[in-house]
Parts: sequence; C-alpha cells; structure tokens
Amino acid sequence: MSAATHRAPPSPLPPSGSSVIESRPRSRSFSSTPTFSMDLSKLKSANNNSTIVSSYQTAIEIASTFDVLGNHSPLCRKVKLETECDWVDFIDKSGASTKQGTPLSADAADADDGELQINLEKFLRYCFDIAYKMPPSPSNQVLRSHVRSASHGGIPVASAGKSGGGGAAAVNVGGGSPPQLQI
Repeated sequence: MSAATHRAPPSPLPPSGSSVIESRPRSRSFSSTPTFSMDLSKLKSANNNSTIVSSYQTAIEIASTFDVLGNHSPLCRKVKLETECDWVDFIDKSGASTKQGTPLSADAADADDGELQINLEKFLRYCFDIAYKMPPSPSNQVLRSHVRSASHGGIPVASAGKSGGGGAAAVNVGGGSPPQLQI
C-alpha cells in the first residue's frame, strides 16, 4: 500500500457525557435574531391558527410573546410599550385594528358602533418593519452632486496649458501653499 492511499482510522468519538469541549451556559447578552416565521407560528398556535382577535387585551397578551418585541430586539429601543395605552396606540398606528372594515383613527376610536378586529399578522409585519427597516438610500443625483461639490470645495482645480516645447502639457496648480483643512 502506498503512503498516498493509506489513511489513518477515524478517531473514536468520546462517550456521551464526557465531551472534549465543555458546554458553556449561553450568554444572556446574546440572543438569536427574531424571525417573522417563528413569531407568526407563535401567533397562530396561541390563537387557534387564526391571526385575527377581537380585543386589545387579547392582542396585547399574544403580541407580548413575540420575539420582535423582546428585550434584546431593536424594536424595544425604538418603541416603549409600558402601559396598555402605549400598546393600543402602537396597534392602532400599525393599521392592524379595524371597526366595521375601516382602520381606526382618533375619531373612530371614540365610536362604539361595530366590532373591533385586530389583524395580528399585519401588526407583526409592522413590528418587523419598524425594527429592521433601513433608511432610504440617497438617489444617484444627490450622490453625484455631493461628490461634485466635495471635489471642488476649497481645493484648487488643475488647469492644463501648452508649454513652449514639444507639445507637452504643463499643469498650473495655483500659487503658494495648499488650502487649510477645517475639522
């Protein structure tokens, strides 16, 4: 048998319970990133596979279990949900609450005609949108004008002219010392 084809036998696995690498308790400062699908499955399992509830109290009970609203989520730094009024305002702002098929507004909230319906899947999408939405990118036109103004701002522009000899261009950079940088 040649040395190239000779392989060492695989090393035996350690018996269970005597791991080579000791398992460590998971850090409380690190948690996994919430996912929409996991929170949606929590919603459906808590509400008999439905995403619609008919009271704010039920909506708050279910939504408070969402990972996107957890302590380590970016959303908890953007939205304070400490009182029931905070929750109701946030749910209404999401557009998930309706009475008689119309989204609630400040005026419609005072009217008691019609059954309240809160679409918690819509509310969940709103939560993820707020938590992970990136600001809009600047347009190409804005970027180009920014680059153009930065390239001419205080820095002398080179001008080319003919020199007396063999047609080579001479560069005139203006006089003296370079401009001072302002910080």
